[in-house]
Amino acid sequence: MNNKILISILLIINLSISGWAQNKYTIDVSNTSIPLEKGHLKMGNPGPQGKEIEVNNLFMTIGGRAVLPVMGEMHFSRMKPDQWEDCILKMKTAGINIISTYLFWNHHEEIEGQFVWNNDKDLRSFIQLCQSHDMFVYPRIGPWSHGEARNGGTPDWILRKKNIQNRSNDIVYQKYVERYFKEIATQLNGLYYKDGGNIIGIQLENEYWYAKKGEPHIQWLKDTAKKYGMDVPLYTVTGWGGGSVPPLEVIPLWGGYADEPWIESVHKNVLPFYFRFDSFRDSKHIGNDQIDHKEEYMTYERYPYFTCEMGVGIPQMYHRRPVLSPIDGYAMMIAKLGSGSNLLGYYVFAGGTNPRGELHSNEEEQEETGYWSRTPVKSYDFQAAIKESGELSPSYHQVKKLHYFINDFGEKLAPMLPTLAKTNDDDLQLAVRSDKTSGYLFGLNYCRYVPKPERKDVLFSVQLDGEIIQFPQSGVNIPDSTVFIWPVNLNIGEALLKYATAQPLCMADDTYIFFQNKTITPELAFDNSAVADIHISKGTVWRKGSMIIVSDIKPGKDCLITLTLTNGKQQKLIVLTEEEATNSWLLERNGKKEFYVSKANMYAKHGDILAFSSERSIVVGELQDGRFTERVYTTESIDSRLSLTERPVFAGAKWLETANFKNLPAYQERYHRFFFKEFSLDNPSGFRKVTLYIYPETAGKLSVNYNWVRQDLVPDQLNAIDITGYVSKGENMLFVDFPYIEGKARFAARVIAEYSNYDRVEFSTDESWLTTDMYTNPSATRVYNRPEKPIVVEAPDFAKMVKHPSFGEWDIELPYGSLEGLSALYSHISYIGDRAEIYNGHILCWDDFNFNTPWQIGWQRMTPPMNGKNLRLVIYPLSKETKMFFDVMPGADEYEMTQVKSMNTTGENCFTIK
Repeated sequence: MNNKILISILLIINLSISGWAQNKYTIDVSNTSIPLEKGHLKMGNPGPQGKEIEVNNLFMTIGGRAVLPVMGEMHFSRMKPDQWEDCILKMKTAGINIISTYLFWNHHEEIEGQFVWNNDKDLRSFIQLCQSHDMFVYPRIGPWSHGEARNGGTPDWILRKKNIQNRSNDIVYQKYVERYFKEIATQLNGLYYKDGGNIIGIQLENEYWYAKKGEPHIQWLKDTAKKYGMDVPLYTVTGWGGGSVPPLEVIPLWGGYADEPWIESVHKNVLPFYFRFDSFRDSKHIGNDQIDHKEEYMTYERYPYFTCEMGVGIPQMYHRRPVLSPIDGYAMMIAKLGSGSNLLGYYVFAGGTNPRGELHSNEEEQEETGYWSRTPVKSYDFQAAIKESGELSPSYHQVKKLHYFINDFGEKLAPMLPTLAKTNDDDLQLAVRSDKTSGYLFGLNYCRYVPKPERKDVLFSVQLDGEIIQFPQSGVNIPDSTVFIWPVNLNIGEALLKYATAQPLCMADDTYIFFQNKTITPELAFDNSAVADIHISKGTVWRKGSMIIVSDIKPGKDCLITLTLTNGKQQKLIVLTEEEATNSWLLERNGKKEFYVSKANMYAKHGDILAFSSERSIVVGELQDGRFTERVYTTESIDSRLSLTERPVFAGAKWLETANFKNLPAYQERYHRFFFKEFSLDNPSGFRKVTLYIYPETAGKLSVNYNWVRQDLVPDQLNAIDITGYVSKGENMLFVDFPYIEGKARFAARVIAEYSNYDRVEFSTDESWLTTDMYTNPSATRVYNRPEKPIVVEAPDFAKMVKHPSFGEWDIELPYGSLEGLSALYSHISYIGDRAEIYNGHILCWDDFNFNTPWQIGWQRMTPPMNGKNLRLVIYPLSKETKMFFDVMPGADEYEMTQVKSMNTTGENCFTIK
């Protein structure tokens, strides 16, 4: 044999991956091996006998059986309690089985010594509600949590103390943390897994980037938690950035995000390493202001590869406004799963709204706290799978497909080890997880911001222990933005599926369900030793050697493959389109799994199957005995009756007469007309800004609390006077001075007081602005006659045109009964501007940094309730001078202005599926 040919053959056999003619990939998994180690991790009570939760160096087990959990984060204190159940059920329907939740210390002890554990802070009720729906809970107790919360959740009163070292083993800090942990333990008492409850783990601290130096503090936190009864199967910390890990005492968890809105840059940010298979767990691209460690801190071979912060979305930051694709999180999760991760943890899976603070707002901000980023005051939408509004985002439907697969196939997948293809970033990304005799081929032809070429005529060869499986029979084309998981030697009941170029979705009704990836034509091959015959409604069946191959498959709900086994039994498979898989729902009713396909959203609740849609009529297909039965459900349409009206600055103000004189007598030529307004500012929070907006037709002067404001009132224009430094808590006195003039004149005014907790109160000119005419100025040291009722005059024609360039306002009217007959009411607002706010009375309910995509609002989530209220929408203009990054750029003419482009409102109907 020619030596060159011999060398080529040897290279092909021994390389773990190679490209043949640039379209064939070979992956050798026959020698993949990692010794299983168990019993070395110092965790807590594993739970009841036969149901023990334990962890080895690779995966988790429950009752000795391998599991691959899916964990999603929602924050109970960022959501109304009456919305918790809806969110829990949407998470459960998506295939989530563990709900993680941050505890923010300043949500529970904003004022020193005053703990709050009720209403939206009711941790215990939230955990019990999760248990009623068979969901595990994983509290992340801090005490520092971050979560884009103020001070990372640390109360201001801790940070104001001079004799304390925050986040350390300082004795003063320890005593406060110990008191806080004791409070948490009181709420958790009796709810631990060991007690028959659903709390299976505790995360200590967060992003504690002190490597070896920080280990004693993490150990102290764990010991203190256990001291007060927090005895759980799992103790974890975040591992990235040199996270401190006392050896074998806690498990480090990992994460990743498709963009970094916290970085200083305002340019496009490409992160290709999140879209490839890699055994490296750490990342320098989570969080900000990380401590730089010059040497490698530790290795992690003795710990399982678990994640807790994988994002289908990212938080909004003022200077960076990226918009993620629905596939970003899905592709990242498949990259982690293919790389060996055995717990997929999302942060956050459900968006929320920051609660109102008594003394200050609760978002991460820069001016008062000096923190790194500026986030919306209220919104914690996060572009999450479940939106702040309660709506399901497109990413929800993408990752749901992955979770269904993990839940049904995870027991076999969890012990499988990864073999990673050593391709460059430009090539098709590949990995195989296997037990040497079977496995799954993972593929990624996607990277955010980086278009990928279509891979032409691709073939695969997987070297197992004792056999090579090559597939498909002819090359397939893999388009850009394709991600896939294809099985190799998968047991389908008593049959053996040698390979499939379709992705397993789940099992239901004794049927294995697969789906097509993009436009790739599915092909399935079965070992003929157990299969006598195959019938397919849409495809071709043929034999090759020891395989029966099903090709030319046309996916769809009617694409049924029936295997007749050699023992006479039958096994059914269905191959759906990718769109049908995206619209699929795997639900449980009375202990039995039921499978549906519908464009409506669905979940199971207390034995009922419910569907939700803004449409009057929906189609639901149910899988029964291998075939879909479709039923149409209809309901009456309901008018939402929501309206939006632009509001001038002085819409609520009366115009008051300042002059109506002709032929003034000499003794009155130096007289003045004074207008007095007494007002109270009793909010417990401090002032953020207090502004007087006034439109006078003559010149005048202003006094607040008998201190003259040294800014003239310019006639015939809107004046915005900052009076923050003049007002005080409690009672205040404002008066305006207008010298007498010949002729007629009038004015209107409005005061807006904004507090540090973002409450906002206002008042405008009306009959309570009393008036008197005097020669001398009013003074706190002299007595003057009590002012009298002012003269109200007709508003000028231009009053409706008076606007201020720094904001625009609209009234939103929500009549009583707006939600009657609906499960939810949603509005999508498209607007021109930098950011927007919605107030319900004096309380800021929602806000938004404009991404130039519609702002999604769920009115059922408003606090306080919205029924019968006139709400206020405020929009602030975007300056051309502000340095920002946008994925979706504003129009060239959309700067320095505010405008509502559209507001589309839809009611969501609920259907009970029979």
